[in-house]
Amino acid sequence: MTVPHLPPSRRSKARNLALAIFFFILGVIGVLVPVMPQVVFFVMSALFFSLVFPSFRRKLRKWRHKYPKFDASYRKWRDRSRRKRQAKIRVRKQA
Repeated sequence: MTVPHLPPSRRSKARNLALAIFFFILGVIGVLVPVMPQVVFFVMSALFFSLVFPSFRRKLRKWRHKYPKFDASYRKWRDRSRRKRQAKIRVRKQA
């Protein structure tokens, strides 16, 4: 069963933009504070920015194709989380 693609609402775009800025700021703080990680926060901000800006999504896709090792690990992570989400939906429908 496929779900039709619905355009994101303004509220979700604003929320994604706020989360992207929040994670970016945490990444900058992580650069300044040696104990706090920064890479994780920059990756999260890039993912949320890609949800808001199509041009950023295209650049991120080009970067993924340029580095196939990172692309493979990203796809593995995405597929694993997708399977978990679909399993939760099946459990809710059965209940």
